Amino acid sequence: MKEGQEAVPASLRWGGADDGAAGSEAQPTAVRAMADGVVGGGATAGAGGAAAGKDAETPHVRVDARKIQAALTELREAVARVSLLFDFAGIEATRAERQQLISQIDDYLLPRLRQSGAPILIAMVGSTGAGKSTLLNSIVGSPVSATGIRRPTTNSPVLACHPDDEKWFAENVFLPTLPRVRQQGLAMPGRDGLLVLATSEGMPPGVALLDTPDIDSVVAAHRQFARQFLDASDLWLFVTTARRYADAVVWEMLKDARERGASLGIVLSRVPQAAGEQLSAHFDAMLAANGLGGAQRFVIQETTITDARLPVEVSAPVRSWLTDTAQREERRTAILTQTMSGVLDTFETRIPALAEHAQMQVALRDELVSAAQAAYQAGLAEFDEAIRNGSLLRGEVLARWQEFAGAGDLLRTLEIRKGRQDKRKSRRHAGAPVRTGALKSALRSGIEALVVSLADRSAEDAMERWQASPPGAGLLMRAQEAYETGVPAGGELAYSSLRKWEGELNWGFPGGQAEIAAALPSGGAQPLGRSSDDLAARAGRAVAAWQEHLLRLVQTENITKRSIARVASFDPEALAMVLTIGVLGYGASDLVVSEGASAVPQQLLTSLFGAGLMRDIGGQARQDLHERIGVLYSEEALRFKALVDAVGSLDEGLAADLYQASYSLESAR
Repeated sequence: MKEGQEAVPASLRWGGADDGAAGSEAQPTAVRAMADGVVGGGATAGAGGAAAGKDAETPHVRVDARKIQAALTELREAVARVSLLFDFAGIEATRAERQQLISQIDDYLLPRLRQSGAPILIAMVGSTGAGKSTLLNSIVGSPVSATGIRRPTTNSPVLACHPDDEKWFAENVFLPTLPRVRQQGLAMPGRDGLLVLATSEGMPPGVALLDTPDIDSVVAAHRQFARQFLDASDLWLFVTTARRYADAVVWEMLKDARERGASLGIVLSRVPQAAGEQLSAHFDAMLAANGLGGAQRFVIQETTITDARLPVEVSAPVRSWLTDTAQREERRTAILTQTMSGVLDTFETRIPALAEHAQMQVALRDELVSAAQAAYQAGLAEFDEAIRNGSLLRGEVLARWQEFAGAGDLLRTLEIRKGRQDKRKSRRHAGAPVRTGALKSALRSGIEALVVSLADRSAEDAMERWQASPPGAGLLMRAQEAYETGVPAGGELAYSSLRKWEGELNWGFPGGQAEIAAALPSGGAQPLGRSSDDLAARAGRAVAAWQEHLLRLVQTENITKRSIARVASFDPEALAMVLTIGVLGYGASDLVVSEGASAVPQQLLTSLFGAGLMRDIGGQARQDLHERIGVLYSEEALRFKALVDAVGSLDEGLAADLYQASYSLESAR
């Protein structure tokens, strides 16, 4: 339609039977619910339009609308409880799907059930510059929506209705969470997110037209806004142009209308007169090929626009069709029945799919926790191997052992001398406590260093495991962002602040930024890649406790062979050191036994304790140390679990609740 051209009569093409409510194929699973409890049974209109006469001949079925409303409320609560905490391929689409399910229940299904007598709400949807606002002004008979070259023009959608119908839309019956403002005359573009109510005596009573943002708007929020309005409408009036009707975005929207069984009317505008028949035939063929051959279709040729309106004769066919839709009860019933049926029928596959994602979230959570635990279990296994193979008996520990065992015959070094002792023997034993303490300290430091080193490696391993998976990488990224800025990284949905379930949509989980940040060590997510700052101190206390355990074992148990005990008594602390050395390397094939007293003589250990007892004591002592260090590593792994828990809890029974709510809804229908 071009300014300044002469008026050309509009070409009107009707698809399907003209008494129908925009449909093609009959749907055997039509909705059986209206608020007054009466709906059409049997076949109803598909996407496009089916004959209302057939619907009129079909006996109506009375149902309990209160049961359907209760079932929908139960389903809505279950859907709202779905927490999409952890990323996976397609997570954004799943979050959008969850939002759309809530929107369709809150904005359309429940309001329509409660207010079955409300006017038919028709969403005008189309591409940028398709002329929706111009067509709206033409149907109303006065300029109520701004038009122009600015794109996108419609950022505050305009709802036009008859003054007698304003009460239905002014009281937040439909789109209950959307702010709205009344405006007389021309509704100029305003702040995004506001619904502008424009009343006019020129609007046919019983229908309301909603001029939505463009489906291909450069503003992502506008596209989302348009989708929200489509989900809240009884009928779609799709407007496209001769230049844009083959665009992919057009057919994506039409395909969506077909799949959800929406009542649909289609306007092909700005068709050049010379190419009208050819373009119309091609468009009809594309509609038929996409399962929309029976859709109600209008073709409007290029014409003169005056005061943002088409000539009366050009818009009259569309206006007449809308008026007829509002006045003919059988058509109204067919539209409402079809659209509600189309939405509810999609729940049969969409709810189970969402339930699967709810189950997947539980599995992803468990995988993250298990990955961190596995990293520390691997570290603990390395620790056990280091204790078993004698690798600790080197360096400082070996030097202190040589000092301890090199003062003379090892057996005499361990003996506690009773009675008289000559000065030479006294001097020989005077330095024993010092050497014992040095060896004990060296052993403690060596084990402590090993614990911390392997814990650092385990932390790096856990981080690598998380980074290698979408849920782990996403969680670390969000956690670091939360720590640094307190703002979620991505995932924020446009217009979510306008909705009463904002907290449910933001991130898809209830955990707040404070909880996430609090679960992190100082410095954000990166310090998770190393051990805790106090691990060395905790490891030192654990090793000291283990050494005390061995000392008590020596003191309280008669572990030396009776034949040796009859000859001499032994210093418990020095004997505990020999036992410790034996535990850390006894039986190790690669342990080097040096000449003299520089290494642990296997013969001494077996002579003191006996082979069987030494084996049992060694196994028990290593197991005790394993358990003490295992506690430390479990505590380190808890840092990762704390981050997982901080983003929110998951209801493991939610999937079953979704299935049950879906079944209840189908039973109520």
